[in-house]
Amino acid sequence: MVTPPQKENSKSIRNRRDNSKFNDLIFILNPNSQGGNTGKNWDETYSKIKKYLPINHQIIFTKKANDGTLMTRKLLKEGYKNIAAVGGDGTINEVANGFFHNRSSRNNSVTNFRDFKPTAKLKPVNPDGVLHIIPSGSRNVLAASLRLQYEGIDSFMHINEMKKSKIDIIGVTTADKDDPTLTHNRLVLNAAEIGVGAEIINRSKKVRTKVKSRLMSTVAGIISTVPTYESNSCEIILDNDKTISPSLTMGIIANGQFLGGGFNAAPKASMSDGLMDLIILKDSGSIKMLEELVSLKGDNSYTEEDNILYYQISQLTILPKERDMTVSLDGEPVGILPASFKIYHNALSVKANTQDSL
Repeated sequence: MVTPPQKENSKSIRNRRDNSKFNDLIFILNPNSQGGNTGKNWDETYSKIKKYLPINHQIIFTKKANDGTLMTRKLLKEGYKNIAAVGGDGTINEVANGFFHNRSSRNNSVTNFRDFKPTAKLKPVNPDGVLHIIPSGSRNVLAASLRLQYEGIDSFMHINEMKKSKIDIIGVTTADKDDPTLTHNRLVLNAAEIGVGAEIINRSKKVRTKVKSRLMSTVAGIISTVPTYESNSCEIILDNDKTISPSLTMGIIANGQFLGGGFNAAPKASMSDGLMDLIILKDSGSIKMLEELVSLKGDNSYTEEDNILYYQISQLTILPKERDMTVSLDGEPVGILPASFKIYHNALSVKANTQDSL
């Protein structure tokens, strides 16, 4: 006996129609990316790309730091599923953070980082949420690590060709730079930097508030940091079962292969292998430091004799023994050591114009 189809009542039809808006693609766009050119040229850009976008789409501009996270979290709670991040690595990081509930309070008192154990699982705001990646920054380092085919306008024009996949993300807890008894929780897509690399980023961003040129601000950051930078004795706990105590000049905790400047610092890294790559540059004065920074160009045969250590791990804690060290996440300074890091395997669904499967 064949059951006749059920007639849909007017209430269910109305609910289905109302819920259809949640299939809209929401673009969260940072107008300050590309040195402000994204916002300045947006009307012209939109006129070129509109025909390539889904009929049902919305565009929201961020106004200040952390807007991307708060907007994304609100939209996902309301039922929207498809969120596109348009901007540089910092903007994409903010939006990605909005896909998950905060793992704990922003102002969570530090007790003992040695015993700190990150949350076993991340809690997504909307399990059906998908992050669409539109790289539109000055450097787009994440795009290099993901091996994206297109950036900026080209990425919009090929939006219907985006492939869906899952990628790992790194959960990070750092101490607050002004009050080391407080912690901050953040997620990283591409890489965290500690020490001289993070300090160069920190000083460059301060210069950029007065000098808009990224090149000039980066050079100023290098000149003001490298000549006087001192390594810091640290205790590093790997996967809770191995401890090393290097004199750390720079640390990189990588999910992707690349850093700013085209450095292929983590040549073994994959963004879906369930591991993060730890690279430690140790015992380096200013001249030696510059030599070894240049050597971070993809040589996967790092040896201790070269003062570069390389590990693949799922969790680590870094405890400083001498002085504060800046921690930068996806190109944004966020805190200082001590810090803990944990990989979350295939935790984020993304759509992007990738050349290969991730």
